[in-house]
Amino acid sequence: MARKPRNIGKGTNSLIMRKHKICLKWNDNYKEYLENVGLYGVHQIGYILSDKALVSALVERWKPTTHTFYFPVGEMTITLEDVAMLMGLPIEGEPVCEETRANIIEDPDWPTLIEDYLGCEVDEQTFRRRSKTEIRIRWMKEKFGTCPEGADDETVKCHARAYMLMLLGSVLFTSRSGDSISVVYLPFLIDLEAKRKYSWGSAVLACMYKELCQACNEPTRQIAGPILLLQLWSWAHFRVGRPQVREGEPEPKLRVQEGEEEERRPVGYLWSGRHEFTKNTARNLVNYRDIMDQLRQEEVYWQPYETHRPDVPAVCTMDENLWMTTSPLVHLQTVETYNPGRVMRQFGKYQEFPPEPTAPIGSFGCIGRRNARSAARRKREDYLDYWRRRREFVIVEEMLYDPTRYDAYIRWLKSGAQLHLQSPAQWSVGVTPVNKLQYLPTEPITRLVSNKIMEMAENTVEKMNGELADGESMKAYMLDMLRGCSDVLGWIGVNIGANPTFDPLRMEQQENQME
Repeated sequence: MARKPRNIGKGTNSLIMRKHKICLKWNDNYKEYLENVGLYGVHQIGYILSDKALVSALVERWKPTTHTFYFPVGEMTITLEDVAMLMGLPIEGEPVCEETRANIIEDPDWPTLIEDYLGCEVDEQTFRRRSKTEIRIRWMKEKFGTCPEGADDETVKCHARAYMLMLLGSVLFTSRSGDSISVVYLPFLIDLEAKRKYSWGSAVLACMYKELCQACNEPTRQIAGPILLLQLWSWAHFRVGRPQVREGEPEPKLRVQEGEEEERRPVGYLWSGRHEFTKNTARNLVNYRDIMDQLRQEEVYWQPYETHRPDVPAVCTMDENLWMTTSPLVHLQTVETYNPGRVMRQFGKYQEFPPEPTAPIGSFGCIGRRNARSAARRKREDYLDYWRRRREFVIVEEMLYDPTRYDAYIRWLKSGAQLHLQSPAQWSVGVTPVNKLQYLPTEPITRLVSNKIMEMAENTVEKMNGELADGESMKAYMLDMLRGCSDVLGWIGVNIGANPTFDPLRMEQQENQME
């Protein structure tokens, strides 16, 4: 597998999360504009605390060459279906990249754009130091914290754009700066009347893939991008680390009647801000690794959205004909491969053994460098053409998932993948959990015990089928059984002490020491 964070399966330090709250107050006059742009579903979900240990455990299982997570139950990944159903983001539309932005503004003058479309003059506090595209969050809060009462339409539009910039920069496309958001998305927010013009869903997924791949590199100890999407995806498919509803709070519902209007929300709202994380010593990276190492297929929600379809807004399902396209995903300078054919079970479809993955595409050029930018555009053009023809590359599979082929699939997967992160040798007898976590993972020990018992059983069958010719052979066999029992008891923490059952074993050890 590709390089992973240092001490994979051993360390207990989680990645640093780069995200922040929306510091601008919501105004109901923004709703129409957010619905038109396609970002209202993200607003509905609201702020959710980050589970650093859970995110870190998932990053460790990410394989950059396939853009999938490796679990003992098989490959899984975040798909366009997950993005649409969890966050209500549109998949159909133009890609969010420099080429489509150039159709609006060829060479943006960012201070002028801010003054024209946010309606606020730029000063020395606007941009982050040494940056031409990063706006300080503090400046945004001072200028757009609250929309004035009785504001005219143009003022409301400016505040709505500011709110959407905060959504994009704080939830979907967070940077590693921690105190600023990017203004590069402002040109995509100029026309607030056009309905779902851009494919925010594919851009968010491309950004998520890029961040996961970067977080897998050994020197990296932080992750940015749509961290909320990663958590929501995990909670939708597994029970690992799911937060609980606060005591006294009703369970969130996706469809509610508010006055005369019905409000529908994306599936991610089920884990809205009314939840809290249970505080206990098992909520840590070592425990999450352990649970994922023991994951069984019946514990996975392979298709978690089927029961929610009648209750979600139309934007969640209207682009489902594109969920299984194999077109590369584009976000600004980044192009990422998308491999739904490797996770057909998540769509309820027949799973063939996936072919060898294509090489990761990566990023082309960077903002601000004109020569590099023009060369990057030429390289990206082929991939943009794929997205324009995205319907031609949709996987068509009529056969449903076949459970009888599961064992063969797992054998194929094990032949070339690391499915367990923690080595049994790492948690041998006497090992104390790092940082006094008060938690010792059980999965490696379980594998040690099961393997040893299988070995003892095979030896027993071999001895019983052979000839136990004399007393010495029988004694050797019994000593071998005692050694196995002693090992198993030691692995599960049982001290045999002065137990007379193991006297022959100690006598043999004493004789060996004398020799």
